[in-house]
Amino acid sequence: MAEELKAVNVISDRKSAGLASDVLAAMGVKMKPMNKPRKWTLFRASNQGFVKRIYRSDKALKDEQLRQQKFRHFVIHPLSIFRWCWDMWMVLLMCITLIILPINIAFYSDQFSASWTVANCFTDSFFMIDICLNFFTGIIDQKNERVIIIRRKIAGKYLKAWFLPDLISSFPFDYIYIFINGTEGYTSDSTALTLRVFRLAKILGILRLLRLARLMRYVNKLEEIFSVEGAVIRIINLSLVMLVVIHWNSCIQFFIAFAQDFPPDSWVTLSGLENADKWDQYSWAFFTAISHMLGIGFGRHTPQNLIEMWAATISITLGASFYAGFVGQMATLLLSIGASGRIYNEKINQVKEYMRYRKIPGQTQKRVLDYYDHRYQRKFFDEDEILQEQNDPIRREIIQHSLRSLVSKVEFLNKGSPDYVVDVIEKLTFEVYLKGDTIIKAGRKGNSMYFIEHGNVQIEVEGRVVGKLQDGDHFGEIALLIDERRVASVVTTTTCDIYRLNRESFNQVLDEHPDVRGMMADVAKERLQKILQSNSEESTEDLFESAED
Repeated sequence: MAEELKAVNVISDRKSAGLASDVLAAMGVKMKPMNKPRKWTLFRASNQGFVKRIYRSDKALKDEQLRQQKFRHFVIHPLSIFRWCWDMWMVLLMCITLIILPINIAFYSDQFSASWTVANCFTDSFFMIDICLNFFTGIIDQKNERVIIIRRKIAGKYLKAWFLPDLISSFPFDYIYIFINGTEGYTSDSTALTLRVFRLAKILGILRLLRLARLMRYVNKLEEIFSVEGAVIRIINLSLVMLVVIHWNSCIQFFIAFAQDFPPDSWVTLSGLENADKWDQYSWAFFTAISHMLGIGFGRHTPQNLIEMWAATISITLGASFYAGFVGQMATLLLSIGASGRIYNEKINQVKEYMRYRKIPGQTQKRVLDYYDHRYQRKFFDEDEILQEQNDPIRREIIQHSLRSLVSKVEFLNKGSPDYVVDVIEKLTFEVYLKGDTIIKAGRKGNSMYFIEHGNVQIEVEGRVVGKLQDGDHFGEIALLIDERRVASVVTTTTCDIYRLNRESFNQVLDEHPDVRGMMADVAKERLQKILQSNSEESTEDLFESAED
């Protein structure tokens, strides 16, 4: 009884609040709407263009945002603004590490700088924070095309994959070693033992080189997000790797002489560089390394001792192998860079020439190019021809994988038997409609029904909007069931990815699965009644007698 009174009071309070708002509105008093709580918006899937291209529709993106919002625990979406900015920052820090680390080891091993220590600790702290954030960042499951946001699963995958390399590359072993051995009494005249302490500590910093694996992961993630041509990314990576290898080899060439305390027969001593400016030392070391790797000489001086001779031999061998591989890979990549992308560009150029020849208006030209960009995603290929070349089991497997998103959204499909679903999706034709396109026009004969994978449409009767449909909805089945003219128009309100099922294929499916005909007739009858009620009280029972027979 108490619970019933409480419910009545709540309802009464709501009615009173509504009445009060109506009275205030009548008096001309405007009330500010209550602000809805916006928690952790920065960490949810963003509304940026590249994220929308991934989800293909506003509804799919909003569903993903709501899914994360309803989740109890705090999780960072991998496609959020925060994670995007953080990844860019980490890429910058890792690039700086790859450049500065060998210079610090080779040219400053005997120097303890407070500012350098602070800078290194600063970057190390960010890498440790990144490890912590990885336990709270969702993981994109490529197999199911979903983002894992369950923290237990995220932690399990991260611990099994990249946690240990990330920890080793981020843990400040060198500064812990210095702290244990102490830096008190360190001067330019320090003992050999003290010098070895600092040199060993700096060498321990080479473990940060493991961050290269993390850098490649971030680069691959950016490639997937922006749908950048894979060959282009590989060319850029190959060029950058070549420069990094030359840079590291330069530092190694100088460090070999440095670690021996510049013997009289070393190339550094013979060049008079042991006390030279750091830039001069690095410049001549770079010249020596690139001379070895390109096979054009030994630098300013040929190796005079056994250690430098072996270092030069390894450098020349590495350079020759790397150069041969670089030229071969670059040639292959340049020749095979995106066959589908090349065909797409040729197709677009052909379309542009055609539109200029026909003097198509500029606005229409823009819509045509938008259509190609959305439908083919800058990759052009004949999917029908590719599928026809496969045998039936492989073709069905490919189609089921490609359309699994549509099947999961459309209730008309996901409640059917597996054989029924396969029979339907094998007969579907993919089409793209831009915003403002009329898919169905009232009064015309209908010969197809449509399934919305991504996008929004509205149903119009005599210029009035009587309904709206979105991802997972279907329409157009009325004309196929009763063989009448279309009673309403369907107009897109966003760019839509739609699958079409024509009349002949529709009848083949119904003949194969007669139990579906009744379900379709009920859905079509309900939708037609809703449309006709907005104009007249005409009954629809007679229209469906033949469809149900």
